[in-house]
Amino acid sequence: MKSTSAPLWFLVSCLFLIAGADPQVKTSNAVSELGDTAWQLVKFQGADGTTLTPDDPTKYTVAFAGDGSVSMRVDCNRGHGTWKSAGTGQVDFGPVALTRAMCPPAALNDRIPKDWENLRSYTLKDGHLFLALMADGGIYEYEPMGQSGAGNVEANKAAAGGAIPGLPATFLGTLPCADCAGISYHVDLFPDHTFLSRMTYEGRATSFDDRGHWQLADAGKTLVLQGGGGEPVKFSVHDVDTLRKLDKAGREIVSKLNYDLKRAPTFMPIESQGGGQEITPASLENTYWKLIHLPDAQINAASEQQEPHVVFDPGTHRLIGASGCNRVTGSYQLDGDRITFNQMAATAMACVQGMDTERAFLEALKDVSTWKIAGHELELFDASGKLLARFESRNTK
Repeated sequence: MKSTSAPLWFLVSCLFLIAGADPQVKTSNAVSELGDTAWQLVKFQGADGTTLTPDDPTKYTVAFAGDGSVSMRVDCNRGHGTWKSAGTGQVDFGPVALTRAMCPPAALNDRIPKDWENLRSYTLKDGHLFLALMADGGIYEYEPMGQSGAGNVEANKAAAGGAIPGLPATFLGTLPCADCAGISYHVDLFPDHTFLSRMTYEGRATSFDDRGHWQLADAGKTLVLQGGGGEPVKFSVHDVDTLRKLDKAGREIVSKLNYDLKRAPTFMPIESQGGGQEITPASLENTYWKLIHLPDAQINAASEQQEPHVVFDPGTHRLIGASGCNRVTGSYQLDGDRITFNQMAATAMACVQGMDTERAFLEALKDVSTWKIAGHELELFDASGKLLARFESRNTK
């Protein structure tokens, strides 16, 4: 049976030939077309008829900066590189420094990094961007950021950063330090509401990295970074290019010293620069996952030994851990980003503390459908995508 995609393939191929046919088209035309634009993936169409469609277009994006830099997202990973064009219809990409978090398995996650430097031409048609591989290897079709096949424009606006436009973005600044020359801050904000930060203590050659989630509070006036350190870090959104550090209570710091972080001219991801305490992605199995968040309950434990946590054993497909009071065991099954728990059991000890955490924790495990890892954090979701629990990796105990 003949592929129904052949006519579309032929049409798009002709469009690429036409776009690159005029040798008189100047480079500036291409820069004006692609520079300062951002796109999300609709599908990949292979020459052999293979079609790959993302489950969420906002997880596969590319943004062209007018200065020749390019930012991209491939599921839970992000990259930064360069692009150039010799004329309308022509494009060349340099190597991309891509983070290495362990995303759920997906064909596009493997394909895009391999294909990237082999993209050679583009065309714009009906508001969509088509990027073509050399030797007729296939075509990536993108739509402008903020659109969605599901029509959920408001959700995409929130995912793209809400009141902080132009994400991903880097904010830099040197803030006061009580016992050193200053603390150099580097904060990377991503469209999926995650962040990376680095604090470097000048004069000590010491730096600390953190990873977590960000959100806007106070009607978009306050940026809250919730990392692995426990206490959130807060900044006022002074303007689109300025974040001003707040005290622990979220109040302005009255001082003549500098507490501002300024947006860098281009995105400068921490993970492509090295240094600091390197953030390496954790794996689901053979990792001690400490429970750090339940949507509807506080995290308490009867003792340090009963700290709520789980460990997944790949050899036996058994889960072992603690729920705040009792020890828990069970089995689990994995299928890509899907996970189910079976035969869960717990000891029957009564505790003064930890019982509320235990009830909420065990109830959450019953409804788990999917999982996701971002750096050092594991998140469990129900079938509707609601967050049920968040964990942070720790050294094995």
